[in-house]
Amino acid sequence: MRIPSFAGTFYPGTKEELLSELNLLFQEKTEYYNDALGIIVPHAGYVYSGKVAAKTYKAISGISKRKFVILGVDHSGFNIVATSKLDWLTPLGITKTDKDFINKLIKENSVTRNETAMMEEHSIEVQLPFLQYIFKDFKFVPIQLPVLSYKKILELRDILISEDHFFIASSDFTHYGINYQFIPKESLHNPLDYVKKLDEEIIKIIREFDGKKFYDFIVQKNLTVCGFIPITLLLEITKKLGGKKIKKICYDTSFSSSGDISNIVSYSGLIIY
Repeated sequence: MRIPSFAGTFYPGTKEELLSELNLLFQEKTEYYNDALGIIVPHAGYVYSGKVAAKTYKAISGISKRKFVILGVDHSGFNIVATSKLDWLTPLGITKTDKDFINKLIKENSVTRNETAMMEEHSIEVQLPFLQYIFKDFKFVPIQLPVLSYKKILELRDILISEDHFFIASSDFTHYGINYQFIPKESLHNPLDYVKKLDEEIIKIIREFDGKKFYDFIVQKNLTVCGFIPITLLLEITKKLGGKKIKKICYDTSFSSSGDISNIVSYSGLIIY
């Protein structure tokens, strides 16, 4: 069993504290999309991005699927498409992995089982309490993605695509400031306004539902959307599954919590249906 690596840091470490936090986060009203095929949600600490994530998850609380593929990021630089076969523990209990589907992926050599890589990655773990809060009985497939070519993304799409699964792309949006080595000249007058306008442009392109255009836009402009590979893969999978529209549910930045304008990370929740 995989024990939680980020409980007590990215989110509360005890069941009581975590439930209290989630109760507060899920109070916000939202629209419901029971026909949704996938979502884009942030993966920062709950104090920063929890409201965006909760509002987005709440919007899919009526879906019928109980198998989830979580497309995460390779923050630690293992540079492999990794998965885990262990069941995962959070303060809310044990979440089972979809071992039949994972075994199929491993057998086809599309992903590599690497429990060490998965232990060190937060972008998948932080999604589980949200799912546990809404869905009492489900299974999931963790997929950790490094930077990949667009061709490789299409190959993974054809292997991962499944009408039985709901797809989650775990991604924060623009990372601005010295900590992220991203300070464009045009941002110096008003960094927060710059980040918001840049994200508007990024989200507009995502909503065009063109994975290649989004991928090229991020790469060519050297933008700092950490989960642009999961987002691209999500767009390709859900489009092939018949998705037609993308709705922005919520948006926020770390400035709302930190008040720090020198380093800003932004978060958006989007639903594909």
